[in-house]
Amino acid sequence: MTRRLSRTVLAIVATLAVVTALYPVIGSTAVGGAALLVVWGLAYGGVSVSLQTWMIAAAPRAVEAATALWVAVFNLAIGLGAFLGGVVVDRIALAGVLWLGAVLFALAGLVVLWGRTSGRSAQ
Repeated sequence: MTRRLSRTVLAIVATLAVVTALYPVIGSTAVGGAALLVVWGLAYGGVSVSLQTWMIAAAPRAVEAATALWVAVFNLAIGLGAFLGGVVVDRIALAGVLWLGAVLFALAGLVVLWGRTSGRSAQ
Protein backbone atom coordinates (compact mmCIF):
# COMPACT_ATOMS: atom_id res chain seq x y z
CA MET A 1 0.00 0.00 0.00
CA THR A 2 2.76 2.46 0.84
CA ARG A 3 5.37 1.03 -1.52
CA ARG A 4 5.54 4.06 -3.78
CA LEU A 5 3.93 6.60 -1.50
CA SER A 6 6.74 9.14 -1.60
CA ARG A 7 6.69 9.04 -5.41
CA THR A 8 2.96 9.64 -5.37
CA VAL A 9 3.31 12.61 -3.00
CA LEU A 10 6.16 13.99 -5.10
CA ALA A 11 4.06 13.71 -8.28
CA ILE A 12 1.14 15.46 -6.59
CA VAL A 13 3.35 18.27 -5.28
CA ALA A 14 5.06 18.72 -8.65
CA THR A 15 1.72 18.84 -10.46
CA LEU A 16 0.33 21.40 -8.02
CA ALA A 17 3.49 23.52 -8.33
CA VAL A 18 3.29 23.56 -12.12
CA VAL A 19 -0.45 24.29 -12.21
CA THR A 20 -0.10 27.07 -9.66
CA ALA A 21 2.80 28.63 -11.56
CA LEU A 22 0.93 28.40 -14.86
CA TYR A 23 -2.29 29.92 -13.55
CA PRO A 24 -1.15 33.58 -13.76
CA VAL A 25 0.17 32.89 -17.26
CA ILE A 26 -2.64 30.92 -18.97
CA GLY A 27 -5.40 30.89 -16.36
CA SER A 28 -6.85 34.23 -17.38
CA THR A 29 -8.77 32.69 -20.29
CA ALA A 30 -11.85 30.56 -19.74
CA VAL A 31 -10.34 27.51 -21.44
CA GLY A 32 -6.95 27.85 -19.77
CA GLY A 33 -8.47 28.47 -16.36
CA ALA A 34 -10.87 25.54 -16.68
CA ALA A 35 -8.13 23.18 -17.86
CA LEU A 36 -5.83 24.16 -15.00
CA LEU A 37 -8.69 23.86 -12.52
CA VAL A 38 -9.41 20.29 -13.68
CA VAL A 39 -5.74 19.30 -13.38
CA TRP A 40 -5.56 20.99 -9.96
CA GLY A 41 -8.63 19.11 -8.75
CA LEU A 42 -7.34 15.75 -9.96
CA ALA A 43 -3.97 16.29 -8.28
CA TYR A 44 -5.30 17.82 -5.06
CA GLY A 45 -7.75 14.97 -4.62
CA GLY A 46 -4.82 12.76 -3.66
CA VAL A 47 -3.29 15.09 -1.09
CA SER A 48 -5.25 14.15 2.00
CA VAL A 49 -5.32 10.41 1.26
CA SER A 50 -1.65 10.08 0.41
CA LEU A 51 -0.37 12.25 3.25
CA GLN A 52 -2.63 10.57 5.80
CA THR A 53 -1.43 7.18 4.56
CA TRP A 54 2.16 8.41 4.89
CA MET A 55 1.54 9.54 8.46
CA ILE A 56 -0.10 6.24 9.42
CA ALA A 57 2.78 4.32 7.81
CA ALA A 58 5.17 6.37 9.94
CA ALA A 59 3.28 5.43 13.14
CA PRO A 60 1.71 2.00 12.59
CA ARG A 61 1.31 1.36 16.33
CA ALA A 62 -0.46 4.67 16.97
CA VAL A 63 -2.93 4.96 14.10
CA GLU A 64 -5.54 6.86 16.14
CA ALA A 65 -3.02 9.39 17.40
CA ALA A 66 -1.50 9.77 13.92
CA THR A 67 -4.94 10.33 12.42
CA ALA A 68 -5.83 12.93 15.06
CA LEU A 69 -2.52 14.69 14.50
CA TRP A 70 -3.08 14.61 10.73
CA VAL A 71 -6.53 16.21 11.05
CA ALA A 72 -5.14 18.92 13.33
CA VAL A 73 -2.20 19.69 11.01
CA PHE A 74 -4.39 19.67 7.89
CA ASN A 75 -6.89 22.10 9.42
CA LEU A 76 -4.13 24.31 10.80
CA ALA A 77 -2.58 24.43 7.33
CA ILE A 78 -5.91 25.46 5.82
CA GLY A 79 -6.30 28.27 8.35
CA LEU A 80 -2.73 29.51 8.07
CA GLY A 81 -2.86 29.30 4.29
CA ALA A 82 -6.03 31.39 4.19
CA PHE A 83 -4.56 33.95 6.57
CA LEU A 84 -1.22 34.24 4.79
CA GLY A 85 -2.89 34.25 1.39
CA GLY A 86 -5.04 37.17 2.51
CA VAL A 87 -1.98 39.04 3.75
CA VAL A 88 -0.19 38.48 0.43
CA VAL A 89 -3.25 39.61 -1.56
CA ASP A 90 -3.45 42.78 0.54
CA ARG A 91 0.24 43.53 0.09
CA ILE A 92 1.02 42.35 -3.44
CA ALA A 93 -1.78 41.08 -5.67
CA LEU A 94 -3.74 37.96 -6.41
CA ALA A 95 -1.01 36.74 -8.78
CA GLY A 96 1.42 37.04 -5.86
CA VAL A 97 -0.53 34.38 -3.98
CA LEU A 98 -0.21 32.05 -6.94
CA TRP A 99 3.53 32.64 -7.29
CA LEU A 100 4.02 32.19 -3.56
CA GLY A 101 1.98 28.99 -3.70
CA ALA A 102 4.12 27.65 -6.54
CA VAL A 103 7.28 28.37 -4.56
CA LEU A 104 5.86 26.70 -1.46
CA PHE A 105 4.86 23.63 -3.48
CA ALA A 106 8.39 23.48 -4.90
CA LEU A 107 9.80 23.66 -1.37
CA ALA A 108 7.44 20.88 -0.31
CA GLY A 109 8.76 18.81 -3.20
CA LEU A 110 12.30 19.36 -1.95
CA VAL A 111 11.23 18.17 1.50
CA VAL A 112 9.75 15.01 -0.02
CA LEU A 113 12.95 14.42 -2.01
CA TRP A 114 15.04 14.99 1.09
CA GLY A 115 12.90 12.49 2.98
CA ARG A 116 13.34 9.91 0.23
CA THR A 117 17.10 10.28 0.05
CA SER A 118 17.57 10.25 3.81
CA GLY A 119 15.36 7.18 4.25
CA ARG A 120 12.77 8.98 6.38
CA SER A 121 9.80 8.39 4.11
CA ALA A 122 7.54 5.45 3.39
CA GLN A 123 8.84 3.97 0.18
